[in-house]
Amino acid sequence: MPREIITLQVEQCGNQIGMEFWKQLCLEHGISKEGILEDFATQGGDRKDVFFYQADDLHYIPSALLIDLEPRVINGIQNGEYKNLYNHENIFVSDHGGGAGNNWASGYHQIRSHALSFAF
Repeated sequence: MPREIITLQVEQCGNQIGMEFWKQLCLEHGISKEGILEDFATQGGDRKDVFFYQADDLHYIPSALLIDLEPRVINGIQNGEYKNLYNHENIFVSDHGGGAGNNWASGYHQIRSHALSFAF
């Protein structure tokens, strides 16, 4: 029975730590910044499917959801050196892009319905 791990990267800290996590996994599993398997990593019994899934064009995509109310960190990921690694359908940034302004209730209200749509 296959096992998969899906990461939920939420807000600034979660997305910054998550990005470092995926960089390290790519290094350990021989996956390039574009999600392409490096030549040296084609041999052996490495289980890449625990953390990554393969797209139709055979590149590896992290099993991750990126969620943030403020676009700065996610825009940095989408424009950075690993911009081709993620599936952009698994990234949510608030429509108004202003963040929650350190107001928990505002952030909860903004993200609740969108987060539930990801889950179901």
